[in-house]
Amino acid sequence: MSSRERFRQRLRASPAWETLVLTKALLEGGQRRQTAVARILRPDNLFQPYATTSSDRYPTELAAVHTALEVAAPAILSFGCSSGEELLSLLQSFPTARIHGIDINPLAVRSARKRVAAAGVSEAVSVARGGDASAEAASSYDLVLALAVFRHGDLNDGPPRCDAVLRFADFERTVDGLAACVKPGGLLVIRHANFRFTDCAGAAGFEAVAVGYPSVGEQGLPTPVYGRDDTLMDLGLRDDGVYRRVR
Repeated sequence: MSSRERFRQRLRASPAWETLVLTKALLEGGQRRQTAVARILRPDNLFQPYATTSSDRYPTELAAVHTALEVAAPAILSFGCSSGEELLSLLQSFPTARIHGIDINPLAVRSARKRVAAAGVSEAVSVARGGDASAEAASSYDLVLALAVFRHGDLNDGPPRCDAVLRFADFERTVDGLAACVKPGGLLVIRHANFRFTDCAGAAGFEAVAVGYPSVGEQGLPTPVYGRDDTLMDLGLRDDGVYRRVR
């Protein structure tokens, strides 16, 4: 390694470099600003600081939901709805639905509300700030989605342990809260998570509908999976997908 490369590594590892990157992102605006705000504020129960999102990201998963969903006008909860593109995509897929989005990032929530208002769908879609489902009533949704929420880009290289970034205990507590919101017969969808739903206590009340999706997520980035002890597992053991709450 050359002296220049060593200098670059030391520079990027310094707090000054992180401050520079965050400042640049704040000035650029958009999703980069939202990500910077999340990294600066570090709110309690933050899992995914990156605000990257787009419309129609999960056609395969939504196709499985359409097949399995048993109601014509579902109540839908989008956990980690980011800046709102996902909410409008869900409404397009389920035009008779009542949709509620939750996100922990204040800038993302503001952007989502603006996007919903601009689309003229405020009667069907609502947005709130939150880091869990504690404000939601039990058994109140036909469909709950957490898509690329329970993962962190800093784990893409698959370090042996994840607890310096994410902890299974926080995942289990939050996912069990989401699972409690699902009506009997309703669906829970988890994709690109760094942990397994079936390792959670709340999974005992669910059965698999469609699982076994690829471990490589958006933009070709891997999604390593960790166990209850926060240690790295074989990618072949992952289980994210679509689950139904048994009656």
